[in-house]
Amino acid sequence: MSGPRWRPFWLAVWIAGMLLGVYLSLRPVPSVAPAVPHLDKLIHAGGYAVLAAFAACLYGGAARVRALAGVWLLGAAIELAQGLLPTGRLMEAADLLANSAGIAFGAYLFRRRDPLRLRGPSA
Repeated sequence: MSGPRWRPFWLAVWIAGMLLGVYLSLRPVPSVAPAVPHLDKLIHAGGYAVLAAFAACLYGGAARVRALAGVWLLGAAIELAQGLLPTGRLMEAADLLANSAGIAFGAYLFRRRDPLRLRGPSA
């Protein structure tokens, strides 16, 4: 499931991951408190690292920078929405920082690698 032929599939998986992140971030707060303090920050960083890794594999050059900026803007928009919507969630700068760290990590890991071979020889 690698190579340019599979690019539309992996693009759909990436978009589905973003939509899942939006849903999970904006649904009402679960009534059970997390067992580990600040576990949500690790989840933020991990989720955004995966989204950034997909962006890094799907795009090269300036398109990659735009895709990564788009992922960051999505995270910022979600944080803003959490502060505005009556879901019981809070807008937190620490969440945006965790998102940013995850994006940087995912982009760094796949800055030159393309394990799915989606970029082709020219990227």
